Amino acid sequence: MIRVQRGVKVPRQLICRALSYGGGALEVEDHEGYIHRSIVPTKHYQNSLPRLPIPVLESSCAKYLSALKPLLNAEQYKNTEKLVNDFMDGEGKKLQQALMKQDSENKEFSYIHKPWSELYQKNRDSIVLNSNPFLGFIDDPVPENNTQLNRTTNLILSSLRFYRTYRDEYLEPDMYHMQPDKTDTAKFNRAVRLIPNSLSWYGAYMMKAFPLCMRQYPMLFQSTRIPKLGQDENRSYPDSKHLVVIHKGHFYSFDVLDQQGNMLSGDFIKANLNAILNDDRSTNKYSLGYFTALERDRWAELRTELDELNPELMLKIDSAMFVVCLDDYEIGSYTGAGDSDVDVAQAIPLIKNGLQGEGFNRWFDKSFNMIVTKNGKAAIHFEHSWGDGVSVLRYFNEIFKDSIKRPHKPGTFLVVPHVEKLDPVVTPNIITNARSARAEYDQRAAGFVLDVMKFEGFGRKDLKKLNVSPDAICQLAFQMAQWRLHGKFVGSYESCSTAAFRYGRTETVRPCTIETEACSKAFDKDNSAGIDEMSELLRACSSKHNKICKEAALGQGFDRHLFALKHLNEGLGNAPLPIFTDPNYALLNHIVLSTSTLASNALEVGGFAAVVQDGLGLGYAMFDDWFGCQASYYPPHNDGSAFVKELHGVCDDLLSVLSEKNFKEKRDV
Repeated sequence: MIRVQRGVKVPRQLICRALSYGGGALEVEDHEGYIHRSIVPTKHYQNSLPRLPIPVLESSCAKYLSALKPLLNAEQYKNTEKLVNDFMDGEGKKLQQALMKQDSENKEFSYIHKPWSELYQKNRDSIVLNSNPFLGFIDDPVPENNTQLNRTTNLILSSLRFYRTYRDEYLEPDMYHMQPDKTDTAKFNRAVRLIPNSLSWYGAYMMKAFPLCMRQYPMLFQSTRIPKLGQDENRSYPDSKHLVVIHKGHFYSFDVLDQQGNMLSGDFIKANLNAILNDDRSTNKYSLGYFTALERDRWAELRTELDELNPELMLKIDSAMFVVCLDDYEIGSYTGAGDSDVDVAQAIPLIKNGLQGEGFNRWFDKSFNMIVTKNGKAAIHFEHSWGDGVSVLRYFNEIFKDSIKRPHKPGTFLVVPHVEKLDPVVTPNIITNARSARAEYDQRAAGFVLDVMKFEGFGRKDLKKLNVSPDAICQLAFQMAQWRLHGKFVGSYESCSTAAFRYGRTETVRPCTIETEACSKAFDKDNSAGIDEMSELLRACSSKHNKICKEAALGQGFDRHLFALKHLNEGLGNAPLPIFTDPNYALLNHIVLSTSTLASNALEVGGFAAVVQDGLGLGYAMFDDWFGCQASYYPPHNDGSAFVKELHGVCDDLLSVLSEKNFKEKRDV
């Protein structure tokens, strides 16, 4: 049965969709509380997803040596090669067998799930800059929706719709479509929903559609990271119905769901936000938020004291659906419309605010902070131990689209706000530590620098026309800039999702390859390589990069495998193995060039920080007509400004070879 409100016009396609939904009812009133209502249940594919494979030991060792080759001289490589061969013939075989046995006895999770989670949770460094990334929204296309009050209200309402859509299993399953014209269709969905859950993945696979793991989504809302001595833990509170809002360093809370889990009205949410924004208290510059940026063991000790003093308040923050940060200042937009230094530099304050902002107005332990400035610039800052970019980006895209499609429309009734102020009880020790935490935060923030680049010589459309991978060209450009500046290659990292597998997270792509080494050297001014040779080297780089990215996505990289073997050896109480105490293992895993890219029409700018003091954090994006990159770094250990300048010159040189004229004869090869 279909029930609708009287006077509501229902689109024909919505009725057709409802009729095909397993014979169940679709109430249009209810649809307002959802992002959409998929006819395929959200977890339809989850039980039949393939498990993350454990690679063959010999294959991982060979790939490890290949990744090291550009970084080492002949003698260093020979020494490491012997250690690797000894490992394969000895302890490596035993550990491989033990890992496979362990994996066969624990079919729920992937072999890397526990080691990788512990890697995050045992890291004692501050999670600010060292771990947490952010995504910044473009503006709402309707100017009046970009006030702080309106933008926050709309994003909260859309977030609640997203939460309910996932909770009630109406969120369309994540899927990678090889042939979207055949599988990203209502016909495909109607057919595949009839396949039992235990077989559903195989049905999609037969049509070249690849469902993705959605096990991270429950941790997106109502969860937090709790500091503990030695190892943190992640907790979730599935029954929570409230938000926590931080404004000028003060904490507030109000419910956004009723007892049945339905959304409270937009008028009520907006009235509460308005009451918080009009609270005339002065800024609390020694807020507890600074503690979440501390080194984790120190924060754990202070957290114990705070829990004793404020058990209900701390639980209220921990259990909130998410945290909203209302910043009391304005930040300009970055449109990417021009190539001048002034235009490009507009991205820097957006990135710094998304990554850090004012520490008193953040709670970095929360699954995510929704940040909205006084002029409506909005971003999502997320804690990384619970999940990765795939789930956050899906949420990010969906709520942006929903918030501009269905902005809040005020009702006709007066709404009385109901906001709880969360004012902590503090001791002299807490106050003293808050002051020192703020000083440390400000010092670290001042030592973090950003530089940005925009290159308009080529873009994604040009490179695809020439049959070369846009991502491969980006990664090659980074290696060439590094080589020209420092005359050496370094540990490099590009993240690749393994969400095609149950409990898959990420695998490392090692973009510094033998091919990028040869190409970087061929482009040297002192090299006599001609256009034809450089063209072939570029194609070789593209081919190799595509290969290693595909291997990583299919769970056939080497980094997670070797890490799992190392973790297992330590867990068994064995002595450290020479392959892992080798300085060259540390060299490869000292990530000087940490890179990542995301594509989204809702994204204005995103970012993360360098992962080592002497490193660079390179966030980049290849658009249809231009290439953009941001470099984060810590002076004097590295100079991102020099790198960005060199990178621009590299792109000019690549353009000279990638031009239509030079590639004309080879385009269709």
